[in-house]
Order: sequence, then structure tokens, then C-alpha cells
Amino acid sequence: MRKIGRVQEVWRYPVSSVGGEALSSITVAPEGIPGDRRFALFDPETGLAAAPERETRWRPALFITASQPASGLPVLHFADGAQHGLDDPDLPDRLAEHFGFPVGIGLAGSGDIRLPVVSNRYTPAPLHLVTTASVAALAAAAGLSSIDTRRFRPSVFIETQDGQGFMENDWVGQSIRIGEAEIQVTEASRRCGMTLVAQPGLSEEPDVLRGIMRHNKRNLGVYAAPTAPVRISVGDPVYADI
Repeated sequence: MRKIGRVQEVWRYPVSSVGGEALSSITVAPEGIPGDRRFALFDPETGLAAAPERETRWRPALFITASQPASGLPVLHFADGAQHGLDDPDLPDRLAEHFGFPVGIGLAGSGDIRLPVVSNRYTPAPLHLVTTASVAALAAAAGLSSIDTRRFRPSVFIETQDGQGFMENDWVGQSIRIGEAEIQVTEASRRCGMTLVAQPGLSEEPDVLRGIMRHNKRNLGVYAAPTAPVRISVGDPVYADI
């Protein structure tokens, strides 16, 4: 293996479909990142989890972010600066005001927290890796000056020092190393409408998804898992067989 870059950003997403939090480091087990996508917004009338990529009524979710304090439940942050913990009795009213219809929040999976259990619409991968090389290749192919990383919701964003194109494609089925951690790359990340949705500071941009579909078979980035519990930090070197 040779060094191909460094970790530029690490992210955790405490509540599915809303914005996440950039951290200095994350711990990751083969089962995933503790506290990542553990909760989800849902429609109390149907019981279905929010789906911003399919239903425009859910797209205001991208204008909320979530953080996970050292203890307790996650906190939702709204654009006007308001903050509400998931157990805040005022949260349902604030969510209804934000979306324009009743919205609940539940636990995606089992647990002893007194919130409804919601069936998430997908099973999150332990890690989601995206490189600057792929984002640059997509921007060039789609005729865009730049593309904000938040559109892809990576857990680890890697700044590559050389290499061009959609380089993660070659990692599928192989191992890479981040710091001292061995990471097994399992599959390409197939993209959906979340990549084009507007969010703070970003307008809706259909050419992002069009570019992925036309130039990389609808994939950008890869899913992966560590072989043992590890910590990944900003600045960690990244190694791959390329």
C-alpha cells in the first residue's frame, strides 16, 4: 500500500435525513459508528420514515442539523438558532411548524428510550467514504465549478494527494488503511435524490445527480467497515493499493 491522502473531515448523523455534525474524530466498530442514524423523523399518520429523496414535503429536513451531546439524547438545531432535544415537549410543535404537517421522531431500531420505534428505509453502512478526487471528477463531468461535500453525507471525507477520477471504484472488494486501521471496502455507494436537494448555503442542483448517473453508473464513494473497533481522526493518513 502507498499513501494516497489524508482524512479531511469526519461526520456523524445522529438523526437520519437531517444534517449531521463534523467532528475531530469518530469511533467505529464493525457494526457502525455509535450514535449514527439512531433516530429518524417519521409521519405519525402513516408510520413511514422521512424520505427527502422521494417526497418534496420532507426536503425541509435538510435545513435542520443534529448533534449528539456527551450524554442524553440528540439535539436538533434550526436555522433561526433554536435548539430542541429529542425529549423536549415543544419539539413536536416546532417540527410541525417547520414542515407544515405533523412530524414525529422515533428510534430506528430497538432500545429502552421512550420514543416510538421506526423502521428506517435503509440499513446504514458502518462507514461511507468519499474522496476529493471523485468530487472533482464529478464537478468537471457535470460542468459545475464545485460541489459541496455535504451533498454526499460521507462519514469520512478523504483529501487525495494524487490520483484522478472516481478512484474509490477500484477499492471495492479491497482493503485500505486509515491511520493504523484496516478498512474493508464492501460496495459502491449508489446515489439518490438527496444529492441534489437544497440545504443551507446550497441551492437545488439536479446536475449533481445527472452527472453521477451519466458518468459513474449512479455511484459516488464507497461503503466500508473496519475489521475491528477503531478511531478515525482528521489528519489520519490514508493508504491504498493503487
